Amino acid sequence: MAAKDSASPDVVVIGCGVIGAAIAWELTQFGAEVVVLEQGSLAQGATGAALGVLVGVSSQVSGGVAAQLRLRSWQLFDPMIARLEAALGYPLPVNRQGILHGIWSEAELQRWQPTLSVRPQLTVLSTTELHQGFPHLSRDLVAGVLSPQDRQIAPRLFTAALVTAARQQGCQFYFHTPVLHWQTQGSRITSLETPQGSLFPRWVVIAAGLGSSGLAGIPMQGVKGQALTVYAPHIPQGPVITGRDLHIVPRPEGCLWIGATVEFDPVHGDPTPETPAHLLERAAALCPALGNALVIEHWAGLRPRPYQRAPLLGSPPGWDNLLVATGHYRNGVLLAPITAAVICDLILKGYTQECRLEDFAPPPLTHPIGLEPTL
Repeated sequence: MAAKDSASPDVVVIGCGVIGAAIAWELTQFGAEVVVLEQGSLAQGATGAALGVLVGVSSQVSGGVAAQLRLRSWQLFDPMIARLEAALGYPLPVNRQGILHGIWSEAELQRWQPTLSVRPQLTVLSTTELHQGFPHLSRDLVAGVLSPQDRQIAPRLFTAALVTAARQQGCQFYFHTPVLHWQTQGSRITSLETPQGSLFPRWVVIAAGLGSSGLAGIPMQGVKGQALTVYAPHIPQGPVITGRDLHIVPRPEGCLWIGATVEFDPVHGDPTPETPAHLLERAAALCPALGNALVIEHWAGLRPRPYQRAPLLGSPPGWDNLLVATGHYRNGVLLAPITAAVICDLILKGYTQECRLEDFAPPPLTHPIGLEPTL
């Protein structure tokens, strides 16, 4: 890191989950010299705990700026994957069979009407159509809403692919490398101190998820999510099945992902022993054959939820060369393309037309990051 070309990069991105990796890769497409710092391992935080279910078209919240941001990012997702596959020379495992939302009552179906009225891509399956097409699902379901254009991707593989492609363009990644200290001059960050040496970037991007709180005083709440990998070869492969805020995600070789919980104010971020039985019970209500599925992995993670509209994008008040791209809560994988596009615009052009930044503006930093060690 002591060499001049790496010590004075155009951009330092702090955090290498899916958001940081996407930003780094997009910046390298425009010739930017980028260094990524990650205090832990690749995709070990919220990205590693995610299921990668991209609820874009079929989000029931169909209005408002957050929904518009998700839909715009959904529009960018397939083109990003195509560019990434072209750069890598091999295909990524994207589930393009869509998402099927199980409907439990006529009243629930009625609540879908505002979304159905503005999303012609969605198809309502009658009770007969649902059980003919998906006989393994509960007979208590009265209908289904099928979204063929929604997607699912393995978040860790996606993030690793972004890192590989960015490295091919010269991006440098340093894992297990915390930021120890910041130096500032007026409204600018002038240097970052790490165990490997000093960096003198033109721009700094904080994409550290929950780590953004300790790093720069951005208030954030950790919301725990737990999920399972189960072996269930008798369940046919197809779209992601979702219902009552639970996802059943087809995986290769007869496996499924089941999850994830939404736990506010958790005592810790580790898996808890009682959760697999709870998740299997919920999954069996949607797909009865999963009641006795063999659990082969149980994992957990903390999602970064800001105390305002998610995500946080742009410069905190009073800073000239600091950008924030964090607090994506439950939509980090889905929002990776739009986040990368916005940050690239701000660094390369000084403005963006992808969204109204004031809608996602980060709050003022709660402590002066240049005075004391922050990680």
